[in-house]
Amino acid sequence: MWATLVWTAISAAALQAAQQGEAARPAADATIAELPVSIERIQRALAHEPAIRLDKARPVFRVEVFGRKPTIEDILGEDYLRGPVPYGGMTHQEFLNMVTPNDVKGYAAFTNKEGAIVAATSIALQWALQRAIHKYQEAKKEAEREAARKEVQDALAALERARRAAGGG
Repeated sequence: MWATLVWTAISAAALQAAQQGEAARPAADATIAELPVSIERIQRALAHEPAIRLDKARPVFRVEVFGRKPTIEDILGEDYLRGPVPYGGMTHQEFLNMVTPNDVKGYAAFTNKEGAIVAATSIALQWALQRAIHKYQEAKKEAEREAARKEVQDALAALERARRAAGGG
């Protein structure tokens, strides 16, 4: 592509020189002679079949890199195997410790031991409360059963008294 651009520029310069006449030709030849390219080489290269056929539908990019491949010592330094790794950015926990006030961290008013005791007693209290509610419900059912049983016994006793009073018994 560059060769085509250079060839177009040189052809335009040559055409302009030819139109100006023979008097202008030495100046045009001097301009062409000052170019850092060989017109003959460009013409020969354009006359040959291209080595790479480019697909017009999608662009193709090619890169050629001249240089040596860097080693691990070039990247990390000569003493990369000795000493600790330099400290990096802060961890998530360090950030939380930095931005969270002490009054709202964890159990805040308690040490870890006291916090564990508070948690254990809370669990025990919840269990005891659930057991008490269950016993209350059972007792309520038992009291209802006892009241029903007493009502039936009272009704049977009343029936027995009524039979005796009627002389049937």
